[in-house]
Amino acid sequence: MPSYRGHLIGGVVTYIVVLQGIQYAQPNAHVIFQGFLFCLLGSLFPDIDVKSKGQKVFYSLLLLFLLYCLYMQKWIIFTSLSLLGIVPMLVRHRGLFHQIWFLLFLTLVMMVCMSSLQKSYSAILLANCCFFFAGCLSHVVLDRVYSKVKRFFSKK
Repeated sequence: MPSYRGHLIGGVVTYIVVLQGIQYAQPNAHVIFQGFLFCLLGSLFPDIDVKSKGQKVFYSLLLLFLLYCLYMQKWIIFTSLSLLGIVPMLVRHRGLFHQIWFLLFLTLVMMVCMSSLQKSYSAILLANCCFFFAGCLSHVVLDRVYSKVKRFFSKK
């Protein structure tokens, strides 16, 4: 159970690894900065089901995005994301939000919602979602490794 600082460090390491993997595409400065931000957000995201820094960041960003949806009159997206925002309060910690399949599904839903708002930015959105998912994976992997190490040393 690394602290949020540990997860942020894991997010930075993951970002560097992913960035090295896409170097052949020669990403521009926007992709580099946004990728960093989304990787860090992803590294905190799985802990939104418990009082944490990730939960504070998530709900602040969700509020801004919901206000944007209201302004743009995107009622279906607004309603869907409002309902999705309630889910973290209904699940146990390290349950649903620590399942890789669910995080992938949620990332894809996020990509579809954002693409429907801004179709011309779909390539950038895809890159951001990949970085976000990579950050989520780093969080889950860190939690699982920490759990196994803790169990190993508690047996002795």
